Amino acid sequence: MNERKQYLEYLALVALLITFFGFFSVKVWDIDFWWHIAAGRNILESGAIPGVDPFGMYDAANACGQTVLKSEWLGQVLLYSVYRWFDLDGIIYFRAGILVLCLAIVYLRSRLAASNSSFALAITALAGLAILHHNGERPQLFSFLLLSLTFLLLDKFAGGGKRWLLYCIPPIMLIWSNTHGIVLFGVAALGLFGICYVLESCWAPSPSLMSRLDKPQNRLMLAVVVLSFIILVAAPSGLDSFKCVIFQQSGPVREMVSEYASPWSLWPATLYYWVFIGVTLASLPGFYSKIYLKQGALVVVLGMISVIGYRYIPLFVLVAAPYVAASLNRILSRIKLPEVAIHLFILVVALTFLGYGFKQEKVFQHGLQEQRFPVGAVAFIKANKLGGKMFNSMNWGGYLLWNLSATTNLFIDGRTLDPYRVAPYTNILWATPEGLRFFEQHNFDLALLPYSSAFSDKRYPVIDYLQNNPGWQLVYQDGLGYLFARRTQ
Repeated sequence: MNERKQYLEYLALVALLITFFGFFSVKVWDIDFWWHIAAGRNILESGAIPGVDPFGMYDAANACGQTVLKSEWLGQVLLYSVYRWFDLDGIIYFRAGILVLCLAIVYLRSRLAASNSSFALAITALAGLAILHHNGERPQLFSFLLLSLTFLLLDKFAGGGKRWLLYCIPPIMLIWSNTHGIVLFGVAALGLFGICYVLESCWAPSPSLMSRLDKPQNRLMLAVVVLSFIILVAAPSGLDSFKCVIFQQSGPVREMVSEYASPWSLWPATLYYWVFIGVTLASLPGFYSKIYLKQGALVVVLGMISVIGYRYIPLFVLVAAPYVAASLNRILSRIKLPEVAIHLFILVVALTFLGYGFKQEKVFQHGLQEQRFPVGAVAFIKANKLGGKMFNSMNWGGYLLWNLSATTNLFIDGRTLDPYRVAPYTNILWATPEGLRFFEQHNFDLALLPYSSAFSDKRYPVIDYLQNNPGWQLVYQDGLGYLFARRTQ
């Protein structure tokens, strides 16, 4: 019976992971993917991390500019390398593989946290659903994986006390601090875990408080936390990362970028996240014990952070899910669960959803979502050897940067979180007197614009301005928008 139960458990897990791998394998869609691989290409070609914007688009002499240029250089190089070797399909399966590996770690950590297999499988499935829309092709993928690995090491250390596990964390932080800016979140979560770990030791039976505190494990834990912070500060972007996070969370940028929005405002895309929040709230009584201090503190603190911004959802879910599963296991320990039946149910449901995905062509996709990028306009520009200064949609900036940076000077792309550039951009789109003055003063040669705003479906007034302006002509139009060129004298 035990062998059959274990066999079904692993079979259900494999089916679950394959199903999520399929649903994570969607066409390339992230508008920022293109400028990330353009940056990676530039870094490899120049052999250096840039100090100024290599594409001449924005002023990098500020904290956010330096952070954008330097904090993700390794992640950009890795993404570009995958693309160069395996093209878009390689990126798709690379992304899916990382996310599924994160879910496999959730399951493993759930078992380490003393959750039975039924709760571990259920929380892994819920975690996968909660992060299903966080599958952008960008360096944040590395943050998800490195955070998961960090807490796998921490949980194994807390459970067995093997010191070598902690020695692995500073190298992870070194890689992470050169890969993605959310390493700040990782170091903060590590610090919270470390502080709670030391506090838990204060309640252990021992003659004196000092003898409880002055343990090799405590000293090593604090040393790892401090060393990780030093690594963070010594990274290429250094303290600029702190300044940029503060600016992004408190400044006008927060209102302009959807990933900084509250998860509630992005309903129903965050439906499963809110289900996860409900399950987490139900698990809180299971943390009411001194020996679960660090787990409970992480769940509560990271949960509160996730409510602030959509981008923090996967970080909270991947860290907290195993602790939530173990807590529910403790709360419901008196209930005898039919594990074999639950494993079989999860197996059938996973395979059913996978079959549905195949039928609807939602799994194991190829290529890119062409309706999100001006593929036709770029082909027209290349074929007709157009170039010069271009006013462009911010959402298309990354794709244009990747394809046209050698011949075209763009106005804006997804890297530009500077309100001083976004303000004139917005004024131009809506053809305010100030915006039109700026547009003419800038002497653009080309203008590539979508039919309407992605948020309101309202037609941009600047399109009418260009159509009625004798100095401009419409040279290309397709299902996405217009390409205007300045008339030559």
